[in-house]
Amino acid sequence: MRIAIGFGTTVAIWGLCYFTLMGPGLALGEVLFGLMLVALWVGGAVAARCRAQTAPNGGSGTAAGAWIGFISAVFNLLIFGSLLRQGSGVGEAGLFIGGLFVVSIALGAFGGAVGSMQPAWSRDRVGSAIGRFAFVYAGSILLLLVSGGLVTGLEAGLAVPDWPGSFGHNMLLYPLREMTGGIFFEHAHRLYGMLVGTGTITLLVLMFLNEPRRWLCLFSVLLLLMVILQGFMGGYRVTELSIVLAIFHGIFGQVVFVSACLVAAVTSIRWVRQTQPVVNPSIANDNPLSVGLIVLILIQLILGACLRHLQVTAADGAGIELPYWAMYAHITVGIIAFVTAVFVGLRAWSLYPSLSVIKNLGRGIMIVVCIQLLLGIFALIAVLIRDAADPPVAEVIVTSLHQATGAILLGLAVLIVAWYRRLVVAKQPSELPA
Repeated sequence: MRIAIGFGTTVAIWGLCYFTLMGPGLALGEVLFGLMLVALWVGGAVAARCRAQTAPNGGSGTAAGAWIGFISAVFNLLIFGSLLRQGSGVGEAGLFIGGLFVVSIALGAFGGAVGSMQPAWSRDRVGSAIGRFAFVYAGSILLLLVSGGLVTGLEAGLAVPDWPGSFGHNMLLYPLREMTGGIFFEHAHRLYGMLVGTGTITLLVLMFLNEPRRWLCLFSVLLLLMVILQGFMGGYRVTELSIVLAIFHGIFGQVVFVSACLVAAVTSIRWVRQTQPVVNPSIANDNPLSVGLIVLILIQLILGACLRHLQVTAADGAGIELPYWAMYAHITVGIIAFVTAVFVGLRAWSLYPSLSVIKNLGRGIMIVVCIQLLLGIFALIAVLIRDAADPPVAEVIVTSLHQATGAILLGLAVLIVAWYRRLVVAKQPSELPA
């Protein structure tokens, strides 16, 4: 559980750092930097509340919080090289690393001390260590998708022309001060990829050390291979200037995200403990309907990727030329997917009153698909009224949010199918024909 909380704290810090480095202004920038420090404090406090698992054998909440700071500092070593001045010696690097660990451990310990003053959470509320790590890991992939969407929206995919290095530097040593404009968004996306890759390896190790289900261990190996493939597609998209690879890279990233969501579900305490499914004849219709929703969302994902990557600057430099076949198909399938999603969500919410996880997923699908519809309308308007070659900020934000929300909707659709198969049957085995 320590590793899950430590990794989650790191993901929160990286997310805040990402927006801080966008240059939101002195006041907001200071607030975001302060929140990065608060994230360590919160991580320590959470570890203390989970002390039944993070501080076994009577360990203190303060010690559990200190461990969170230490683990977060280890993950943050991925970017320490980019913060060093060019020509920095071993002594300066050592001071920086030492300061990173001292500050992180101190803030985590302080949060742990405060959290110790509150009642400890039960093991049922805390959940399984692997399940919580997989949940945070899925969140890190979603953050990676958001950063990738911003790269596409800002048309910064080729801002760093080489790979796996960055302008001749080792990717992890490229100086922070040189990350300006499109370079920042492209290089930050690569660094997020490194964080996700590290999380994938960590998940695989945790699986083989603690998970008795061998098929799930093998699936974690497959997940690692998928992440590696995704990284290669992103790199070769740059070096080969391939639009086709860019489209597949965007689509496959969401498949990786959904796979991580599935791992989080099947490693949860609720999944492991549920051995007797509920009988509900409605599942005979809801299961195929939910699978159909997944297919529709995947088609939408492909059409949306084509729409974003196949648009070109207009000949007169004023605005862009869209692949209208993809736009019209995206709108048409989007309407069908919206109606289907509302229907799936409404049935899940109303027909399975005793199954809270399915009710919540149904409610979530209805909420997210409504948000997605609004974002889609705003994104379409923003793209159609664009009158310059460079994308305006409003368009970038809306289209990137539309892409990220689509990933969340796909994840919810896959999860509801998985939980249907786990929790509900149409008939008891004794009622089935021989």
